[in-house]
Amino acid sequence: MFRHMDTLISERSISIIVPFLNEEENLPLLYQRLIALFDQLPHQLELLFIDDGSTDHSLEWVKLTAQNNPALKYIQLSRNFGHQRAITAGMHHCTGDAAIIIDADLQDPPEVIADLIAKWQQGYHVVHAVRSERKGETPLKKALAHIFYRLMSQITEVKMTVDAGDFRLIDRKALNALNSLPEQHRYMRGLAAWIGFRQTTVEYIREARHAGVTKYPLVKSIALALNAITSFSGTPLRLIFYLGNLLCILSLIIAIYLFIVWTLIQQNPPPHAGTTYLTLAIFFVSGLQMLCMGILSQYIRRVFDEIKDRPLYLIHETNLKDPS
Repeated sequence: MFRHMDTLISERSISIIVPFLNEEENLPLLYQRLIALFDQLPHQLELLFIDDGSTDHSLEWVKLTAQNNPALKYIQLSRNFGHQRAITAGMHHCTGDAAIIIDADLQDPPEVIADLIAKWQQGYHVVHAVRSERKGETPLKKALAHIFYRLMSQITEVKMTVDAGDFRLIDRKALNALNSLPEQHRYMRGLAAWIGFRQTTVEYIREARHAGVTKYPLVKSIALALNAITSFSGTPLRLIFYLGNLLCILSLIIAIYLFIVWTLIQQNPPPHAGTTYLTLAIFFVSGLQMLCMGILSQYIRRVFDEIKDRPLYLIHETNLKDPS
């Protein structure tokens, strides 16, 4: 039978954090597979479902199920705050000795949790689930993901795990460290690497979505990638500095070259040559300035958001005894 947290107080506890947004078709099956898994494991289980602004019947199902299972807890956020902040809410309120983050779309098989726990029992504080294969995704998205993860590993100041999403186990010590980080623009994959501690990986095959539509289409995936780069790398700023210097040098070289060719060698510059080159230069520099300003604005916006110091999320309803 299913083991409740109040009956096995001597065993180590695991919190399963499930952020969801309109997943009414997937939640019942995910729940059944989690229960079947933990009936075979000697661990206390806490299920913590985070509703990130669902508009379907997902939350109703969670509430009904919680009435028959005291180990199932839920938090309904006041609106859609985004996947990363929903994960953060779960991390702030879970009570287990370790927490496992898993999405509700069943692309990450719950059965892999047993492998994550096995690594945790060997003394690791963070265990990343790494995708060896990604089913149900377009070739374009796979290619962009492949490029992004490898680019991030090169330009960031911390070593990030390649091809790892948010599916991971986090020990209580590492969890407390993550919960102490107050930044607004959160990229949990980067933060999990930044805190250090003993980390390892477990490989698995990522399945296609069981039902519903993805919550990370290409546009949102690009936005997440931009957030990751500006949160964990100063490389774009350094590139602007190098690019500015390069343009200055190139401009000087071209100016000297044109002066020598037109004045000293040909002694007869072509008509309108100066106007043509000047126009091209203006367009090029103007475009470059807009690009650089756009990159700088991303960093300035993050500073602005941090100064406001707003809460990361707001809770509308929960069955937690002490949600503070």
